[in-house]
Amino acid sequence: MDLGSGPLSSQTADHGPKGVPDCLIPPFQERPRRNPGCHFPPGKICAHGLLSNIPQRRPFRGLPAAGLTPPSPPHFPLPNPSFSLRIPYLRAGPLSRLPPLPSDELRDAIREIKLRAPIEEVVRERVPGLKRAGALWEAVCPFHEEKTPSFKVDPRKGTWHCYGSCSNGGDQIDFLMEFLGVKFMEALELLASQTAVELPKAAKSRGPREPLDPLLDAVARTADWYERKLHSPVGRAGLTYLRERGLEEGTLKAFSVGFAPADGQALVGAVAQEELVVEAYLKAGLVRRNDSGRSYDFFRGRLTFPIRDLAGRPVGFGARRLADGEDSGPKYVNTPETEIFHKGRLIYGLDRAREMVRKSGHLVLVEGYTDVMAAHQAGCTNVAAVLGTSTTADHAGLIRRVGAKRVTLVFDGDAAGRQAAERALKGLLALDVELEVASLEQGTDPCDLLIGGGAEAFAELLAGAQSWFEFVTAGIERLGGGELSRAVDACVEFLACLRRPVHRDALLAELAERTGLSREVLREQFASHPATGRGAAGRRREPRPERPASPAPTTEAAAEGVKLRPPSPEERRLVGAYGRLLGAILLDNSLAALVRPWLDGCPDPRVSQALVVFFELYDSEDGMISEGVLLTALGEHPARPLVMKAVARATTADTLRELVSGELRFLEEHRILLRRAALTDALGETQRRMAAGDESAEEQWREQARELTLLGSQQSVTHQATSSTNAL
Repeated sequence: MDLGSGPLSSQTADHGPKGVPDCLIPPFQERPRRNPGCHFPPGKICAHGLLSNIPQRRPFRGLPAAGLTPPSPPHFPLPNPSFSLRIPYLRAGPLSRLPPLPSDELRDAIREIKLRAPIEEVVRERVPGLKRAGALWEAVCPFHEEKTPSFKVDPRKGTWHCYGSCSNGGDQIDFLMEFLGVKFMEALELLASQTAVELPKAAKSRGPREPLDPLLDAVARTADWYERKLHSPVGRAGLTYLRERGLEEGTLKAFSVGFAPADGQALVGAVAQEELVVEAYLKAGLVRRNDSGRSYDFFRGRLTFPIRDLAGRPVGFGARRLADGEDSGPKYVNTPETEIFHKGRLIYGLDRAREMVRKSGHLVLVEGYTDVMAAHQAGCTNVAAVLGTSTTADHAGLIRRVGAKRVTLVFDGDAAGRQAAERALKGLLALDVELEVASLEQGTDPCDLLIGGGAEAFAELLAGAQSWFEFVTAGIERLGGGELSRAVDACVEFLACLRRPVHRDALLAELAERTGLSREVLREQFASHPATGRGAAGRRREPRPERPASPAPTTEAAAEGVKLRPPSPEERRLVGAYGRLLGAILLDNSLAALVRPWLDGCPDPRVSQALVVFFELYDSEDGMISEGVLLTALGEHPARPLVMKAVARATTADTLRELVSGELRFLEEHRILLRRAALTDALGETQRRMAAGDESAEEQWREQARELTLLGSQQSVTHQATSSTNAL
């Protein structure tokens, strides 16, 4: 765009202003240059001369040096309130013709689906070669040919990205869209059916969905029935026990605590009376059949604690006996493994604790159901319990998904409690979290501590927690001979669970210092321990699945009626600047405050919408707004494919702060150029009014000329900062 000439070059004028103040003559010119097309008399200055005094600058394209601050948004006045800095290159109605953003209900459903179907599981199910690589998972990309793995999955953000030739990326939905060649809603409905998440009716693209799984329905009905029994005469003993433990009525109701009558036919009879299908109760583990084919209740004479999945749906029960007779069975019994109940994939109370865990980043794991209830009753709502004491990789996945950064295990201080804590530790060491252990005094459990001392006593206990390594190595420096060897072996088993070699080596060095053994000896023992065995090298790689015959339609095609023309180089540069800013603030949310004042001006409505949604999330959410969170909020909006590309471009910068500073400096220069262009037109119109004898136009001309001179000074300052940056 040549701002030094244009429509005014063909204008004619009979006269100009009677004089020009010295302040209007730029200091770097002794006198203005005349434009050949100007008809002002010599010695006068016109808009052409004023523009010619302001040097034309190329748009800034480099990165600023560290320490330079981005410019503030321009403070110059606009000619009228409707003046737009946007350069639209969509032909008609871009924002109104694009698909709408998802409703709050649909966003909630998408979040739930992602919680139940972690990105690494969705991808691993279809890409067998996916393997852990530090905090990420990697494989050869299933979408293009390559030998070196460039396909990365980030469980922390819930996203995947190919750093190879295809450069695709997204979340679980995008992966299925690309892998299966389906549309957004088809991929979403597939994930919803696999995770038993009910989508809002307005979001469904096909016919009615299947009714609620009969097993889930059976467990939910039974939980209600048990709860009613607890408050009936048959459950009086159980209710008395709970009240003696100090649990209040509101707490019992919140956790739906119930009672299973001792009569082995009570639930079976209720199912028959309601004319329900007993097979669902059999499959849900609530009813059993003996050899003669007679059905009977699985839980009898026990308090029942519904165990819920992360969505809050009851999928099974934990049950505590009340009687202590020889025929009473184990103290605690869980629902047997079923299609919906997997002990190793559930954490009791996590559905209620996850919001506080997400906000605080701290999860506390205790042993018992009543411990969890007492903690929540005392206001410690970040407490949950593993079913049994051994943890699994699935438990670790749940903990990661709720956003825990610190996990504290609370167990009894006796030998049994120590063994329980050690079993619980092993499944969690693969998590990249701060892991610690708090030991209670012998004979005290968390429920007693919380009921007696409240949240203050519990907080004091947590404040005294040890790091997991201090816990497992406690007293090892006093051992020798065979005891030391066995203790080192036990430590090696824990170290083998760590995923990061650097972390492992640092702890081996610390262990060497505490035991007096050399690092070489400890490394040799570590390498020879069975727990540190590695898989066979050169394992045969699984073949990649074939690509679908018809690829998924592009997201832009979903924007019915919106036709794009190829953007100009200026538009591409401007869109690129906003895209890099989007990527930078997704990678570092602390930079958002610098970008917020510049939201208006992006010529691409998709990038503009992504920025708007980001700031809506930034203002309303407590946690990190990552690309995975933004993709959830965007739904099937055409901005989806731009999100991961924006992040990928931002990662190439030396530092994100330098990137943001440089792009904002470019936007400042761009806005000055646009305003100068607008003033050029305004000066031409004023000049025509002056030529027609309008006496009021002269003062307006002077104001416009002053602003134009000021813009020239601003542009010079901006250009000097750019030049200094490029020199650095």
